Amino acid sequence: MEKIFIDSYGNLLKKGVKQAGPALKLLGNPIELDKAFTLRSFLLMIRRYPELKNLSAILDSLLEIISENDSVGDKINDIESLVFYKTIEIQGFPGKPKLTVYNSLKGVIQKKTKDLKFFHPEALLDHTLTLGNLKHIVFGDKEDIFEYETVYTLFELVEGVAWELSFNFNPLQCSIRR
Repeated sequence: MEKIFIDSYGNLLKKGVKQAGPALKLLGNPIELDKAFTLRSFLLMIRRYPELKNLSAILDSLLEIISENDSVGDKINDIESLVFYKTIEIQGFPGKPKLTVYNSLKGVIQKKTKDLKFFHPEALLDHTLTLGNLKHIVFGDKEDIFEYETVYTLFELVEGVAWELSFNFNPLQCSIRR
């Protein structure tokens, strides 16, 4: 399948040509993100290709956040960037062997990943978002993790980011301010 390039404005490009839609036909295509791609770019893509909202009920709420936060450039200092990556975890003895594959969206600070569950989506909008290597965890050993280059599809990005951000919905008004 042909690679889809997603620019920092949320446009899907195939062979350098902006795709008008429908984007659903591109869900299985591998993707590449612009170096300036941010979480805001992701939400602009969802706004530009509204049929993608059908992949997750949370996307409408995320679009409201971007509509209410039009100013660009607000970043939090607790993280440097965002990374979206896959993990394969193999579990074995004792018990029945099992293979689990899942996606994660994390913050990056000093080359280490950090959970985003205590950050509001509004505070993450302008951090760059990259696609990370696949992490391979064997038998629960989180110390020796192997990493591999991998391919991500448009479906994995949309569904995975929406799923991860669904855990970040504490209203900003409810946060304790210093």
